This record gives sequence, C-alpha cells and structure tokens, in this order.
Amino acid sequence: MTKLYTSYVGGSMNISVRFSLVFFLILLLTTFGTCWIYYGGINLLTFINTSFTISSIFIFISLFTLVVQKGFFDGITYSFRRIFASTQPDKELEQDIRNEMRPPSELLQPLSTQHIFVASLLLFLCMLISLFMYYNS
Repeated sequence: MTKLYTSYVGGSMNISVRFSLVFFLILLLTTFGTCWIYYGGINLLTFINTSFTISSIFIFISLFTLVVQKGFFDGITYSFRRIFASTQPDKELEQDIRNEMRPPSELLQPLSTQHIFVASLLLFLCMLISLFMYYNS
C-alpha cells in the first residue's frame, strides 16, 4: 500500500495532474479576460458563452490531434503524394521527395494533448455548472 502511494505521489501522475490544473487555470483566466475585454464586464451569461467557445476550441484541437496521431490521414496524404508525383514531369526527383516525406502521424507523435483535453473538459464542466445555475435561478 505504501509503495503504491509513494509511486503516485512521487511519480509522473502528480506532474501530469499539476500540469492539467495549471493549464485549466490558464484557460479560466483567459475566459475571464476575454469576458472582460469583449463584453466589458463579467456576469454569468458572458462566462457561459466565453467558456463554451474557448473549451470547444481546445477540445476540438486536442481531438483532431489525436485523430491525426492515430494515422487516419496517412493514407490520404500518401494518395495525394502519388497523384501529384504522377503529374510532375521529373518523376525521379519527385520519387525521392515523396519517400523522404513523413506521414502526419509521425510528425505529431511527440505532441501530447491529454493535458489540454483534460483542462478543456474541466472548463466545459464549469460551463455546464454555470448553465445549470443560470437556468435554475
């Protein structure tokens, strides 16, 4: 039991949670700042609108990055490379360039978006709680 506890506290899980919470706080401050700048003040409705927009953008970015990392667009880009290479007059040069190009899944492999996704979901949850408070008051 103590080994599990020490591995959780001293391991990378603690850093991962901390990074997600820091990014959530940054998103929350961005939401309040955008409310203040765009609407000229902060109330519940402006917070709901702004937090929905910001969290949706970051959820979309993180999910799109996940889809690209899993290799969904590799076949499409390979097909486009073959089509464009067949229309070019210098086939040998194009073949070398096509073989050197990496697929999009390899380009985005080192990028981890789980922290962005978790922080965006937390902001979306705050928006849902605010929406519940808005309609029940």
